[in-house]
Amino acid sequence: MSVEQKAMKELSYKGDQIHIRHKKRNKSRMREAVEFYLFISPWLLMFLALGLIPLLWGLYLSFTNYTGYNFSNLSIVGLENYKFVFTDKDAISSLLRTLLFTIMYVPLNIIVGFMLAVLLNNKLRGLSIYRTIFYLPSVIPVVATGLMWKTMYAQSDGLFNNILGHLGIKPLNWLGYGLSPSSMMFMLLWGAGGGLMIYLAGLKGVPQSLYESAAIDGANSVQRFWKITVPFMTPLIYFNLLMSVIGALQIFAQPMILTPGGQGLVSSPIQPIYLFMVHAWLQIFNYQRYAYGLALIWVMFIVGMALALLIHFTSKFWVHYETSGE
Repeated sequence: MSVEQKAMKELSYKGDQIHIRHKKRNKSRMREAVEFYLFISPWLLMFLALGLIPLLWGLYLSFTNYTGYNFSNLSIVGLENYKFVFTDKDAISSLLRTLLFTIMYVPLNIIVGFMLAVLLNNKLRGLSIYRTIFYLPSVIPVVATGLMWKTMYAQSDGLFNNILGHLGIKPLNWLGYGLSPSSMMFMLLWGAGGGLMIYLAGLKGVPQSLYESAAIDGANSVQRFWKITVPFMTPLIYFNLLMSVIGALQIFAQPMILTPGGQGLVSSPIQPIYLFMVHAWLQIFNYQRYAYGLALIWVMFIVGMALALLIHFTSKFWVHYETSGE
């Protein structure tokens, strides 16, 4: 056998080995992919059945004359439901009220949650108890929370008015036109510890060497907080800001439960706490305007997406990542 034949045979053998390795690697990747999709298949099926399909079905119905019982004569009406949103005074006023409430509530929610995390990041006796106390309101069901606060806000025998009575102050109508927005805001801020664990985890990741170096350079505690703690925490503040905005735009149960004289989730809230999602709910379930109510919900989806994109595109000016070199 000549040298050239030996070389060709060796190259052919190497080529076969490479082909076999590639084939085994492809089989391994295919097996991993099959195992992955089998593993997530329960979640995926639930997401399709209870998430994506109803979402797309609701989007389709928002372009129809659907009222809940007229499948036999269902017809496409185009953008009529969406046009009516912008001529509905109650829809526009409730949307503006929701945006104003979001602007006031979200910064307070971020500040309260962040400051609680900073305080609980210190070494204190019984620290785990304090963390549990501040985090617990965020895991209590919203209906239970609302009913509890409604009882405390009661004008005749509520906790707050009883305290005011002992101080010689006349009872206040906490759920009236004047104080109901502030009362609902205070109730929501009671659950501001929802992001507590996220902030605490982030605070544990701030290098202590930076604080020590800053202290050696003469920086006081306030300067260390603004120059070290806050910049390191901006990615988590950004995440909680997005979640808070989305949550604030979807507030629904709290104003319904706090409705004076209302029975559960039946009565319509008074105007100061009549928010956009409440209006959508009433259109669907009180007046059977299903298509119009779905259009209202999709309008809120667009508003929420616009605000989320605004926060995302402006985050480059104030969110600092460790790998960004800023």
